[in-house]
Amino acid sequence: MNFIFGIIILALFILALRVIWATALQLLSVLKHASQTVHSYRAKRLARNRLPVILPQIRHEVDWLAMSDSVRQEIHSRNRETNRELDRLELQYQAKQKTIKLYEADIEIAKLERDLLKIKPTIVSAETEAKPRRRSKKVGDSALVDDKSAKTAQQVFQLREALKGNANAPANQQARH
Repeated sequence: MNFIFGIIILALFILALRVIWATALQLLSVLKHASQTVHSYRAKRLARNRLPVILPQIRHEVDWLAMSDSVRQEIHSRNRETNRELDRLELQYQAKQKTIKLYEADIEIAKLERDLLKIKPTIVSAETEAKPRRRSKKVGDSALVDDKSAKTAQQVFQLREALKGNANAPANQQARH
């Protein structure tokens, strides 16, 4: 019986040692985590309360204009590619704006031509109904109508050339209106 009690006491002793050992390891882990937390809190607080960095005093005179010019030149040299890209994009934008203006002018010209075609048959029919048909008058009327249509076509042509930027096209006063 003493033998059985000895084994039980030995098992309880081993079990107690394992519990104590596990508890000690957990306590060390908790202490390590707590010390890390306190250390990080102190570091943050010190960083927040740290004095600003003061530049050391320069013992010789500094040419601030020359220094600013050199810094400006360095910035421009670094941004040269960006500026080229911006210039290229600006040129593309201007070209597209001019193209849009040309399209708008073409639309306006087409509207004017359509209105002219609407008016042209009325002028011809009104003149033919008002006057009797004679050979000499007929030749004069068609010449008058052809002269007006040729003049209008010339004005439309000059307007298109002016919008395209052709400086060689003759500038007519009537085409400008």
